[in-house]
Parts: sequence; C-alpha cells; structure tokens
Amino acid sequence: MRRTIITLSLAAALAIPAPGASRPAAPRVEIQRTEVQRFVKSYIDAWNRGDAPAMMNMISRAPGASAINEGTLTTGWETIRDAAGGRVAAEGSFTIVLGALDVRLLGPSHALAVAPFVLTVQGEDGPVPIDGGLTLVLEKAGGRWRILPAHRSAPGPEDEGEDGEDEGNSRPGSESRA
Repeated sequence: MRRTIITLSLAAALAIPAPGASRPAAPRVEIQRTEVQRFVKSYIDAWNRGDAPAMMNMISRAPGASAINEGTLTTGWETIRDAAGGRVAAEGSFTIVLGALDVRLLGPSHALAVAPFVLTVQGEDGPVPIDGGLTLVLEKAGGRWRILPAHRSAPGPEDEGEDGEDEGNSRPGSESRA
C-alpha cells in the first residue's frame, strides 16, 4: 500500500510542470493554419507590389493549376503567368485589402482559403473601392505551399447598388447590413 502511494505521488509530481517550463507546442493544425494565413498574405503583398515573378513563384506548376478572374478561366502555369503579367500593374496603381481570412485544412497537404477583399483602383475622381472575393486551394509539396486553383471575383458596375456597394455584402472591416 505504501509503495502504491509513493508511486502515485511521484507520478503526480512528474505531471506538474516546473515553474518557467515552456508550454507544449501548438497543435499541428494551428501551425498549418498559420502557415496558410502567412502564405495568402504574402500573395496579396506581391499583388500590391506589382511583383508578378513573386506571385508566380506561389502558383503550382502542376498541369491542373488554374486561375479564374472575372469569369475568365486560365489553365497551366505558363498561361497564368502570361495573363498575370497583363493584370499586375505597377506598385501604387491599386491596392488589395483582405477581410477576414477563413482557412480550412483539407488534410496534411491541402487547404482552402477564402476571404472578401476590397480592391482600390485610381479612378478619374480619385480612389474607387471595388468589393470582391478570393478563393484559393493550396497544396503543400516540398515544404512549400502553392496555389492550385485561384478564383477572384468582383461585381461589375452594373451589379452594384445605388451607393456603389454590392448589395447585401459588406467591405472587409465594415459591419454587415441587416
């Protein structure tokens, strides 16, 4: 009996962390989610810098890689690169601000990232904000995340309400309308 009490006391003492001991590492899921969030933010930063080579370094070279932008589907890394070169303007001609980024892990090497965004372009009368949405499916290979398909969409002027905003949606950082 005395041996059991000593054994249980020793086990309990070992289970209590020592003062100043570090916490256990974050679960793998949170580490992956953070990696994806950082990756998506660096992709948007590359867009904002007008850095097409950096953006293309984030796109998968797999044959099925694709991008859809405003209803136009582009398939294959080289075709995406050619199309992106025409869309990516010089730094300062537009900015993209992401709203809340929703990351869903689809296993250890795949993730879905979805976020609203505001694209602000320079119009004749000053900055013009355009609401849109971004969806990325990511694959991790060789220790790096890459975009498989990318989907960006924003309403055209004919789709917007009288106040210039897409009805029923809110801009990142603003409250939803009831």
